[in-house]
Amino acid sequence: MKLYHYWSSVCSQKVRLCLAEKNLEFASQHINLFDFEHWSPDYVKLNPKGVVPTLEDDGRIVIESNVILEYLEDRFPAVRLRPQDPYEQAMTRIWIYNSEEIAHHNVNTASHNPRHAVRHKAKHHTREEMQAIAARCPNPIIARRFLQRIEHGVSEDEENQAYAALDYLLEMMEGALAGTAWLAGNRYSLADIAMAPFINRIEVLKRPEMVSAARRPRIAQWWQHVQDRPAFKQAFSFANPDKSDPLQR
Repeated sequence: MKLYHYWSSVCSQKVRLCLAEKNLEFASQHINLFDFEHWSPDYVKLNPKGVVPTLEDDGRIVIESNVILEYLEDRFPAVRLRPQDPYEQAMTRIWIYNSEEIAHHNVNTASHNPRHAVRHKAKHHTREEMQAIAARCPNPIIARRFLQRIEHGVSEDEENQAYAALDYLLEMMEGALAGTAWLAGNRYSLADIAMAPFINRIEVLKRPEMVSAARRPRIAQWWQHVQDRPAFKQAFSFANPDKSDPLQR
């Protein structure tokens, strides 16, 4: 089994976390997003969307991080991460859905603040080079947004809206944890795996107050329990192999 991933990609982190929880070994192929390896012809043949992660298992390719989570659960059932109770299964699906529809979209926006332009400047790419790189992106909408964001980041209004949406999601999380230890019940599940990388990213973006014990005590306790798991330490210990990257975290 081989995983094509990027060290700090939230979608890569959730798949690495699932693999670690299931004690599954895999060959690691790091795809450097800041060298645009995800838009190389060879990688786009594997993943036509030109995104990470991509899982290769016995010659079969699986893309989309949440689909990969479900695939791993069905393919390797020895360690169960999907609840057996129908209601808890439904709650798991809701949090997997929320992780994509709310968390991913808005964390992506918040992550493209102006400090990330430093990464591209460190690579010494000219505007013309960036336009040529964007032309390799298989999705023209992403290519256009990419060019706008590497030059200007996101607007203050876009960033504020993203954090407002994340705040709304965190309030739902706090409520969901009112009567259970984990998001979908009293057992750790794919729901927790799907959401954990986004809480980590909120802290990386220097907004720890959003998940602090003072503001959201249930999330703070849940987050500590997530971080205490050996699989979390394994999945999140993957270091950036690109030592020229000025932002190592």
